Parts: sequence; structure tokens; C-alpha cells
Amino acid sequence: MSTRAAGQTWPLRRAVGPVAQVAVHTGTLLKSWSRDPGIVVQSLAFPTVMLLMFQLVFGKSVTALGSGDSIYGNTGLVALVAALYGTVATAMTLIHERDSGLLSRIWTLPVSRSGFIAGRLAAEAVRTGLATVVLFLVAMTMGFGFEQGVLSALGGLAVPMIFAVGVAAPVIALATVASGTQSVQFLGGVFLFLLFFNSGFAPISEYPSWLQPVVRNQPMSPAIDAIRSLTEGGPVAGPLTATIVWTVGLLAVFGPLAVRGYRRASEGSN
Repeated sequence: MSTRAAGQTWPLRRAVGPVAQVAVHTGTLLKSWSRDPGIVVQSLAFPTVMLLMFQLVFGKSVTALGSGDSIYGNTGLVALVAALYGTVATAMTLIHERDSGLLSRIWTLPVSRSGFIAGRLAAEAVRTGLATVVLFLVAMTMGFGFEQGVLSALGGLAVPMIFAVGVAAPVIALATVASGTQSVQFLGGVFLFLLFFNSGFAPISEYPSWLQPVVRNQPMSPAIDAIRSLTEGGPVAGPLTATIVWTVGLLAVFGPLAVRGYRRASEGSN
């Protein structure tokens, strides 16, 4: 074992820059998630099966209602559902990391504290983007296409990624303070409401009049409309702006809570 001469000191650890930290943390999470069967199924297999089911069971009926080809609304809907339930699966891994003491060990590294959350949000966005690419490829076998060109197609891919970042913030905040997995699993019930009451599942005009404002203004509806407009055609500015506003609002409210919860979870697992 080598020793230091008298009077010499060990060099201080240099802090890692925020960009490098986020990139490394994102890559590490994605590699870890790729080895988790639950996350892989939630991100890839589950959306494919759901799209097939929706299109086979409801496709013709929704198209007959006159709101456009149902494959576009169903594809946008399922892409967002994959983002929702994918965050729940990854939240389970966060709880495991907390309970196993991994968070406390990572917390001692000379890196920005907020970078942990930024890296996890970036990983959620990338995971959702990859899942959406697979979903789009499957949907293309059922008539889905990119009628508005390449740039609009890329925009359609970006919408679920933006949506995932906003949704991940409250899920992460909850996961850091949850005493077990039951609290996070409870989110599945909330997500079921979002799943069946949005503009992709059925045209808003088909819902009861008292429910239409809720359906129109819940976070999934403008995102679904944005994806449909960017792929099939239609107004883009309004629904895309609403999606961004929802994401920014969720980050503003739950981002600081997630950072504080992350810190408490790390300290509490020591």
C-alpha cells in the first residue's frame, strides 16, 4: 500500500459539472432500467397490446364519430399512457434504491443535488421517446402515418417526452416520501381516470356536458391533440402550448418537493 510523505495532502475531489452529471446519471438509469423486466414490459409490450386492443375494439366506432381516423387519437393516447405507467415502474426502482441505501451513497458524491432529479427526468424523457418510436412503428402497420412531414413527425415524438417530464415530477416526489410501494401504486387509479376521460378515447362532444370542461383541460387531452395535429393534421399551437404549460406548472410545483424528498430519502437511508 502506498503512503503519502509528511506534509503532503490528498487532493480535493473536483465537483462534476451539471451537464456531465445529468448525462452520466441519465445513462446509468437507462442501462439499469433496460435490465428490469417490469420497466421493459411497461414501456414497450404494454403500450403495443393496448394500442391493438383499442384499435380493434373501438377503432371503427371512434372514426365513425367524425373526429378523424381513430388510429391517430389512439396512438397519441397510448403513447401518453405508456409515459404515465412507465413513471410508476421507475418510481418503484427509486423506492428500492432508497431502502437499499443506494441513494445515501450517491448523495455523498461531489455533484449538484438538483442534478439527481434532472438526470432522472431526462432518463424518463429518453425512455418515453424510445417507447414512442416503437409504438409509432407498430401503429404504422394499422394506418398511422406522418402526413405533415418530417419536422412535424419529430414534434409528435417530442410531445410524449415533454409530457413524461411533467408527470414524472409528482411521481418522483411521492416516491421519495412513500413508506412503501402502495402509495405509488395508488397512482394507477388516478391514471385510469386520465385514461378513459380524454380527447383520444372519444371526442369531447361525446362526454356529458358537465364533464366536458374536465376532459378538455386535463393534461392528457391537449397532448393527444398536439400529437394528432402534428401527424394527421390540425391546429398545433393551442394544444402544444397547453401541454408545455402543464409540464412547466407540474415542474414548478413538484420539482422543489422532489428535490427535498430526494434529500430526506438519502439522509434517512443512512
